[in-house]
Amino acid sequence: MVEPKYLYPRLSLAERDRRWNAVRELLERENLDCLITPNNTGHSMHFQAESRYLTHCGGGGDADIACVFPLRSEVAAIATSCDRWRDVQNWVTDLREARRAYGAATVEKLREVPLPHKRVGIVGLHDYVRAPEGVVLYGFMNALTDAFPEVEWVDFTRQLQGLRAVKSAEEIGFLAESTRLVDRAFAKVIEVARPGVKDYDAWGAAIGEICKGGSEMPVHNHWGSGPRPTTLTRPTHGELHRGHLIVNEIEAAYGGYHAQGVQPIAIQDCDPVYKDLYARHAEYWQRCFDALRVGRTVREVDELCQEVASEVVPGGGQYEKVRGRLAMHGRGLGSDGPLVTGTGRGDETLAQRFTEGWVFVFKPSLSVEAMGRRYNASWGDTVVMESSSARRLGSRQPGLAIAGL
Repeated sequence: MVEPKYLYPRLSLAERDRRWNAVRELLERENLDCLITPNNTGHSMHFQAESRYLTHCGGGGDADIACVFPLRSEVAAIATSCDRWRDVQNWVTDLREARRAYGAATVEKLREVPLPHKRVGIVGLHDYVRAPEGVVLYGFMNALTDAFPEVEWVDFTRQLQGLRAVKSAEEIGFLAESTRLVDRAFAKVIEVARPGVKDYDAWGAAIGEICKGGSEMPVHNHWGSGPRPTTLTRPTHGELHRGHLIVNEIEAAYGGYHAQGVQPIAIQDCDPVYKDLYARHAEYWQRCFDALRVGRTVREVDELCQEVASEVVPGGGQYEKVRGRLAMHGRGLGSDGPLVTGTGRGDETLAQRFTEGWVFVFKPSLSVEAMGRRYNASWGDTVVMESSSARRLGSRQPGLAIAGL
């Protein structure tokens, strides 16, 4: 195998073989002749995580990659301007030119693959994380079904996402580096944010810092600022003022592995309710984090978050309608499971048990009603489940940060 010409973060051939062997065992168990992972760069590249997981090709805002993964023969990566991937990775040598017609190029490769069972797995037909209607493009699927009318197309989404959810030591190393960049980004915002600074300048400081540290783009980020902000998909063109609060979700992606952090930042000062609530949230977050154990169900931790909230903010004081709620979602090459948010709390998800090798952003929320208004506090770090308990990948202290002093 020829060493790549250009220097990028790379995973080992041993890591490739670990993945390929595990996928082929699953294919064999289900009598599948081949697996196809489609191209789809949606949701900050998350929707084609499986293609990158199998080929080590990908990275960049328009880097569409599909993969044909036969049970026996050579794995192919399908891309536009495919030769560029020859010089940056050493996992696959069968690189097929798509010329933006990925379905047609996939058909060309699949015609070379033995299909004795006439059963082919495909990822993303439905029930994909954050995409319940699937991520396979209409034209891509039509090209396959038209060319192979006798083939049974088997949805392989859950099987491959189940494999991806458990991270290897090499993957955790990449996620730790991404988390370090997230921490750098927040430190930079705290350094530059002050009254009179444009909102987008503070946001740009965060994005610039992760880029300078070696993160890929695009990455997911949410951002909001003001006296009582909500998170938006981009910064405003307004100025920051004393008393403003910045709320956010910032990600970095070292080697394509997305880690996330949440860090509220006050500009010199903020609403006293927020200051008190975030002080309580720091204790709340730590107690919820300490309760993470391999073997516990997601539902148990969700219920514990509410119990802890009632202890941290007891009734009878200035706050009413106290609520604590688990929020977490897997981190990696894409939107990994389990997804536990306001819209992702199905019984099947809540029944899952915390597993060694899971890596996720952990950001349980604490909310109260005060003076007729609803206040919400959230803080988060990327964590990994180890042999029994969880370990943080970041180094920030939970709670509210102050900028502009």
